[in-house]
Amino acid sequence: MWSAGAGFSIEADATAAAREAAEQALAGAGGADAALVFTGPRHRPAVATLLSEVASVLGTSNIVGGLAHGVIASGRESEGGFGVSVMAVRGLDAAPFWVPELAGNEDALEHELHVRLGGEARAGDLVVLIPDPAALDPEAVLESVAMSCGPALVVGAGAGDPVNAAPLVWSGGEVGSGALAGLVLRGARARRVGVTQACRPVTPLLTVTRVSAPWILEIDGRPALDVYREAARAPLADDLSRAAAFVLAAVPRDPGAPLDPGGYLVRNIGGFAPDANAFAISEPLAKGDRIALVHREPETARDDLRAMLDGLGDTTPGLGLYFDCCARGAGFFGVPGLESAYLERAFGEAPVAGMFGSCELGPIGGRTELLTYTGVLALLDR
Repeated sequence: MWSAGAGFSIEADATAAAREAAEQALAGAGGADAALVFTGPRHRPAVATLLSEVASVLGTSNIVGGLAHGVIASGRESEGGFGVSVMAVRGLDAAPFWVPELAGNEDALEHELHVRLGGEARAGDLVVLIPDPAALDPEAVLESVAMSCGPALVVGAGAGDPVNAAPLVWSGGEVGSGALAGLVLRGARARRVGVTQACRPVTPLLTVTRVSAPWILEIDGRPALDVYREAARAPLADDLSRAAAFVLAAVPRDPGAPLDPGGYLVRNIGGFAPDANAFAISEPLAKGDRIALVHREPETARDDLRAMLDGLGDTTPGLGLYFDCCARGAGFFGVPGLESAYLERAFGEAPVAGMFGSCELGPIGGRTELLTYTGVLALLDR
């Protein structure tokens, strides 16, 4: 029987933080074959010391993770500070891997995944990816994932550092920028996944009728910016720079339920061109493609998080990994610790750990996608 344990610390001293979080995780797991370790940005100067201490406490160098905007574990969360979260696993087949120069080297990722999955992915496999977002070509990485991982569940998040803007990721003894760290976990009885989004559709599906990439010029035969202003409504419609933070685009991915939670991608508005009555989004579109406009709002996000957790059932998992968007958290919900409290209420003392990332990776419409404003929860059952 495999086991897992989660640990959390907000100690300012890196060695003390590493020891506290790792000892908690070790006690819960009863040993460690591998671990996921995430740290807040204030520990960046002492990352090497912190990871060395975690490895010493756990008795393994199979440590994968990254510098994060914040961390979550054991019913607590910390954003922008000294937080450390550790998830230790024992008894699972755990295979770390490392792609040192990710940009333009996505075939190396495909090779690593193929090797770690033994050439044949299974539905119970969990693949965790922690890339440096500055080196991430989403289309190329997702293609490598699709070619290698098949039915395996793929989740993860982009590393981030809001203090120094210099992401770091690590796997084993390797630490660096421009890289991707990963961990394959095999041997769980089953796995479950939930995706929660922070947005509410305010239009039906609309058709792009004229586009000059990246600009959307017409929607349903009307000037695109007019459609956007109507969806934004006053007073946001008169302040486009502010509206862009709250009125976003949804790109459907699930043909059966394109505007249901978890059925679409959320994409930022990349800019406005008032003279051309156009706006841009960070997703390639062609004439005939469908989009919707959505409002990003905390009440919707809270309700959707609760519904996602309820939909995962009441079976206590062996472990949970939560990859959250850095644009959620206390600044968005207005209260600290909301998501970690919901996770703790749903799963009790089950070990759950994770990070606030620059972007998220998870399944939408049956395919691994790059996500934003999203929380991705992966559960492994004993």
